[in-house]
Amino acid sequence: MRAFLTALAVVALAPAAALAADLYLVNGKVFTGDDARPFASAVAIRDGKIAAVGDDAAVRAMAGGRAVDLGGRLVVPGLVEAHGHAGASSGARDAPMPNLPWPGPTPEEALAAVSAAASQGPGWIEATIGPLVVNDHRDWRAALDIAAPNNPVMIRPWWGHGTFMNSAALKALGVADDARDPLGGWYDRRPDGRLDGRARENAEWRLTRARTAGLPVETFAAAYRATAGLYAGWGVTTYHQMLNNQALADAMPALAGVPIKWRVYGWGMPERRVEDAWSQFEGQAAGQGRVRIAGIKWVLDSTPIERDAHMSVPYADRPGWRGRSNYTDGQLRDMLRAILAHPDQQPAFHVSGDGELGRLLDAMEAAAPAATWRARRVRIEHADGLVPARFEQAKRLGVVVIQNPLHLDPMPDAKGVPLIVARLGDRAREFELLKTLVAAGVPFALGSDAGGPPSNPFLNMMIAIASPNAPAEGLTREQALKAYTQGGAFAEGEEALKGRIATGMAADLAVLSQDILTVPLGALPATRSLLTLVDGAPAHAEGPFAALAAADR
Repeated sequence: MRAFLTALAVVALAPAAALAADLYLVNGKVFTGDDARPFASAVAIRDGKIAAVGDDAAVRAMAGGRAVDLGGRLVVPGLVEAHGHAGASSGARDAPMPNLPWPGPTPEEALAAVSAAASQGPGWIEATIGPLVVNDHRDWRAALDIAAPNNPVMIRPWWGHGTFMNSAALKALGVADDARDPLGGWYDRRPDGRLDGRARENAEWRLTRARTAGLPVETFAAAYRATAGLYAGWGVTTYHQMLNNQALADAMPALAGVPIKWRVYGWGMPERRVEDAWSQFEGQAAGQGRVRIAGIKWVLDSTPIERDAHMSVPYADRPGWRGRSNYTDGQLRDMLRAILAHPDQQPAFHVSGDGELGRLLDAMEAAAPAATWRARRVRIEHADGLVPARFEQAKRLGVVVIQNPLHLDPMPDAKGVPLIVARLGDRAREFELLKTLVAAGVPFALGSDAGGPPSNPFLNMMIAIASPNAPAEGLTREQALKAYTQGGAFAEGEEALKGRIATGMAADLAVLSQDILTVPLGALPATRSLLTLVDGAPAHAEGPFAALAAADR
């Protein structure tokens, strides 16, 4: 079967001879994403693009090609996973921890698990921890030295901010007690200035990246292919990779041949000046096959979980503390100047706190006219602290918000109070907005923010619709689906190519196992894609459509 381009728009069909297609999908419920005509029943695909969208009779009248009866199933534009962290494990021995993701192990449980892993013999030990450990301020280097005196140990929170190591790990990674704090990160220290084992932000990501730097290309390639395969099984046709765990020069060869489209955002991890971050693009082509380099993601602050997201007022549960920025005002200005000097790349910023979000937007306005920024389509990853008072400024600058429904988990503390409420008090009602943000007209997309285990997009849609922290902020099903399709396409600047089912657009689409617009909300995570097409060719097929993929080989 030839590659088939796809396009999403409802058009009047031209004469059959002019629109002879390669593949016809008929007898379906086609969600087009076009508000003027949101549903159709048939799609024609030719040369990887959508040749026509309309009713069965008109599409069946077209000459040639193969017809596939959808049996009334829902067809949606290919989903766009707008924020992920795929990668490979370092291969270290795992110390299994209880009660993940929330509240995670207690400090004593974590140390016992590390000690048990150390009893199995020499070698690196790694583990995933939760907030009970991260928010415990003992000397973790000393505690881990006791638990595993002869093994290098690295334990990391599941949300990726705040890594602990023992002395053996610091030595193995070449980190001395007089180590200089890197730009965008820092080491916590004992009163005498020696490291206490906790690395933050760019300090930790440099070290976690070092743990996988020596892995063969095929190890990462297998991980990327496996991730792409899992997501294709959910109807995802494009994955936005936030590359914290691998150098760009290593990632691009490993990504060759992935079965879905991949957009790579290199990590802002400069050496001595923020401008140094662009050296990672030297010698790199803009893309290869289905993989394209998009730009750089910068992490400007941390998260509310460990209270390091930069807030405009102090945390409700830590008076006098507002979190912190990872970069000084001068470094942020240098960063924006360098971004403006690279107009071919799209900038992305991790921002959680409202103080940091306001600082960024104000700095952007001071650095260039709003029209310049609108043309760059700046991404704000998470944007939990984009409060209503900043909506108009965000719209003026043309920023795109990528929110992650997994962040909306209430994560109750010991008293049953949701974490966001415990951290922010009454101000929590202005944070993590969904429906209000969409209604204000701020461009919006959804992604999982998942790393190791991939995250089911239909689970994420369910959470965004329910909005457990603030049910009134829940999206409609159509809004959630659009955020995962045309919202993601807009976020990468490809809304003219994909994200809707319309004539002339790429034939990226998914035939779903159930109608996610009508099934009970709790049933959404059980959804599968029975047929996923990328540029009209099967990237995944199962059940009644398995033979279609077999015929394409």
